[in-house]
Amino acid sequence: MLDMKNINYKFWNLVVIVKNQKILLIRRNKGDFFGLVPPGGKIQFPETFHESAKREVFEETGLTLNNLQLEGLSGYINEKKGEQFVYVDYYSDDFSGEVIKNGEEGECNWYPLSEFEKLEIHPDIKKRIKNILENKSYEYQIFWDEETNSPSTKKLITNDKMR
Repeated sequence: MLDMKNINYKFWNLVVIVKNQKILLIRRNKGDFFGLVPPGGKIQFPETFHESAKREVFEETGLTLNNLQLEGLSGYINEKKGEQFVYVDYYSDDFSGEVIKNGEEGECNWYPLSEFEKLEIHPDIKKRIKNILENKSYEYQIFWDEETNSPSTKKLITNDKMR
């Protein structure tokens, strides 16, 4: 049985940024994950989730977010290792500054929303982005199977926003 005192929690953020029917994505060039991703990253103690999202967007894209809207929560749970990674997902279309084309995380570009389904985005991230673009709040949890090194279960709960 897992000792609840030894659970490893990590917090991350993801920010979907839209302008003129285009989405800003980064062609990631580091780590074990490649493809297009929205800006975002690890929440550093003692930052708030909101502060962290604004910092990550600025570091990765050069944009200063003027307004940021909380959209949903997502995460990965590995019961065998006692790990839970929580992603706080945001949306913004209110920002200033110029996009850094080639940052440390990868190349930033605007992509037409009309081509969203064709873009090379990890399916789980694409599902989260789609809910944001459809103005739905959500919780999306993936349970990881350590033995098969793959997801065992995925749970998605969505709601149309009340406002």
